[in-house]
Order: sequence, then C-alpha cells, then structure tokens
Amino acid sequence: MYSAEYKGVIFIEGIPKGCVILHEISTEINEFFAQSQLKSLDNVKDRMVQIVVNSGGNAVVDFKYGQRSSFWKSLLGLDGVLWYASGKIAIIK
Repeated sequence: MYSAEYKGVIFIEGIPKGCVILHEISTEINEFFAQSQLKSLDNVKDRMVQIVVNSGGNAVVDFKYGQRSSFWKSLLGLDGVLWYASGKIAIIK
C-alpha cells in the first residue's frame, strides 16, 4: 500500500486497518480558460488538504488520481486535459 504525506495529510492508495472513515472526497482541476494540463498532482492535493483539515481528518484513504481529457473543451481549442482525485477522508491514529 503506497502512502505519502503532503502538508500534514497522509494520502494512501488503499484502506489501512484501524482507520476511521468520515466521508467521500472528490475534486478536480477543470478551470475553463486556465491551462489545467500545466497543473500538477500537488495542485489537486492542495484542494484536498483544505477539505480534509476542515472535516477533522488527517488522511485520504483509497486515494485515486489521474488526468483525463474533456471533449468539449478540446473542440473549442482550449486545454482539454484536467486533473482529478478521489478517496475517503479518514482519521488514522
């Protein structure tokens, strides 16, 4: 199970034993006129860190992330790639 700490929040690609799951979390960087492709995973994690801390958690478990393309934005000649991430806000002791 891969894990990494980022700004005080632990991101884990799995669900460790003993964690307390609070609720689901999902976010993406999809600004219409911004260059989302030039953003990084850290930018997505920055958004998630704020939500996790405000929810009283200290971790994101079952963490999944990646990039995908937006057909409609690419038709307009805009940056059609966006970052996304999802998981579960949790407390790990």
